[in-house]
Amino acid sequence: MANIKKPLHLSLLDAISPEPAAEAKPRKGGREPLPQAPESGSDVAGEVQASSGVREERAVTAGAAPDLRTSERHPPPTALRVESMATVAESWAVELPQRKRRGRSIGGLLSFAVCVLLPALLAAVYYFGYASPEYVVEFRFAVRDTNGTVSTSTATAGIIASLGVSTASNSNENYMVTEYMTSLQAVHDLQGKIDLRQIYSRPFIDFWSRIDTSRSVEDFAKYWKNNVVTATFDTVTGIAIARVRAFTPEDSYLVARTLLSSADAMINEVAQRPLREAVRFSEAEVKRSEDRLRQIREDLAKYREKEGLIEPMSNVVASNAALAGTVRGLLTQLQTDKAALSKQGLSANAAPMRTLDTRIKATEEQLKAIEAQVSNQTSGAGISPIVARYEALDLERQFAQGMLTSTMQSLEQARANSVTKRLYITPFIHPALPQTSTYPNRLVATLTVAIACLFLWTIALLVSRSIKEHLT
Repeated sequence: MANIKKPLHLSLLDAISPEPAAEAKPRKGGREPLPQAPESGSDVAGEVQASSGVREERAVTAGAAPDLRTSERHPPPTALRVESMATVAESWAVELPQRKRRGRSIGGLLSFAVCVLLPALLAAVYYFGYASPEYVVEFRFAVRDTNGTVSTSTATAGIIASLGVSTASNSNENYMVTEYMTSLQAVHDLQGKIDLRQIYSRPFIDFWSRIDTSRSVEDFAKYWKNNVVTATFDTVTGIAIARVRAFTPEDSYLVARTLLSSADAMINEVAQRPLREAVRFSEAEVKRSEDRLRQIREDLAKYREKEGLIEPMSNVVASNAALAGTVRGLLTQLQTDKAALSKQGLSANAAPMRTLDTRIKATEEQLKAIEAQVSNQTSGAGISPIVARYEALDLERQFAQGMLTSTMQSLEQARANSVTKRLYITPFIHPALPQTSTYPNRLVATLTVAIACLFLWTIALLVSRSIKEHLT
């Protein structure tokens, strides 16, 4: 039976194995050749497992003991699988190109030297050997008002202080002064007093720090604001701080004193302008009141001349008016008596009638004389219209007189306010002549340039390497 089954196994092995029968037989003194690497790992494992199973079945069918040499020539399936996979990995392995590390290190060192060391060296040469020393004058001040300060209660002041808001007066004026010190107007004012262009364009000043005298006034104003003057105002303390730079101690002190004087003149000009306008307005009002009072007095004089009266509201006029009324009443009574006698049948030549005529005539003459003392009217009309017109003119005169008095008082007050200095700058830390230069801080400036260049170089290096790796 063993002889019958053995050819069957051989035929099955030949059918399963894709290799030719001659190649499937082991060679003497060596191992069997390894199968070629298939296209997938699963095919390799299947072939190895099938061949090993056929060999084991052949040995069992023959009924013979396993041969050690055969086991050595045919390793177990696991070893074959590992060996086959390693062969496949070796056949599929791709050799990657190696980076040129030495060229990259040389390029990095060269860029570091150009981008970091060279600027730092140039900055050190400039700051330590060429930059001109700068002297700083600092002064602190506050703008005060002669009219007093703001009055607030203790609770209100505490709340305002807790909010971080200053209770000091004239905050707007402090801001005005600090803005003025860095403005073009300050440059114009100081140029009229001292030669700023000459101060900041001296030959001993280094090229990067001095200003060219041929530059425009706008360029000089930018130079003034960026390089010469700094002014700040603290809203919490109400204190303003100003610093002035120059290239000699005397120049910095001169510029600081002149700037403080110009700022004081500016803030007083701002405060005095509305006061001068008030004086001018008061003067115009006084002139207008005087003209009106003068016109009313002229009208009153003309009316007096026209009516022939002096003062209708005086005691003399009042007494004359009362007397004229009495005489007029008496005249009326006499005329009544004459009319009564005429009705009784008395003739005009009768003695009583002649007596009454004489009395009536005398009374009429007396009444005319009394009225003539008040007015030149001879018609016998009352003086009431005359008094009414006179009262209207006199009322206008009194009103014009009061307006003139009021405007004159306002004018005197405005003049007093314009003379008094209302706003002034109080420098509690005055400008002083410096002894040593403050700028430039040579070591700090050099280190700042070096650190900035190092930072930029690092960023550029990282970006360039990331781009290269992305491209490769």
